[in-house]
Amino acid sequence: MNTPLLPNPTNSPSTDGRTARRDRGRTAVLEAALELFEEENLEPTPEQIALRAGVSARSVYRYFEDRDQLVRAIIAHKQLKILPLFHIADIGKGELEVRLTRFVDSRLKVHDAIAATARAMAIKSSSDPVIREQIDFRKSIFREQVELSFDKEFQAMSVAQRNAAVNAIDVLTQLDSLDRYQVDLALSLSETRELLLISLRALLRTDL
Repeated sequence: MNTPLLPNPTNSPSTDGRTARRDRGRTAVLEAALELFEEENLEPTPEQIALRAGVSARSVYRYFEDRDQLVRAIIAHKQLKILPLFHIADIGKGELEVRLTRFVDSRLKVHDAIAATARAMAIKSSSDPVIREQIDFRKSIFREQVELSFDKEFQAMSVAQRNAAVNAIDVLTQLDSLDRYQVDLALSLSETRELLLISLRALLRTDL
């Protein structure tokens, strides 16, 4: 039996070298395609990707069978890079102000990291089920974070008030809303942060 932490004796040095080169080439293609995505080019040609990655166009076709596979790989690659930002430490723990600050700061960090990619994805989502699926998944994670962060306050509300509060906070703190604050309304980061804190405090009041 082979131990996963030890080299596989069936792999020769030449095979390992080819695998390493292929992995490096595939990563270079993904990084190049991701850069083009962030420049709002959602349909880069293999030639454009190859030029940016410094590989041949044939290599792009070797690594990915079709566009859907490439798009999924790009999104997965980006999500892997920013995964730590999605994590909210000690979610739901502490006093309300601590949880509010933790939640808002986390959401703003995610927006700063993926705003350009998310904006480009949103433009294409209505006609691309692959992209739509990924957006829906991200939104579901964000909504769950709302519910976990402020469960104490929601539990003290009536069903109707709780549903309204969850829905409102969810909408206010999704990436497209953060885009509106900073792009359409030209709010600074600190202004956006203060807007969110004031809005969420009002929505989480349980003395109404």
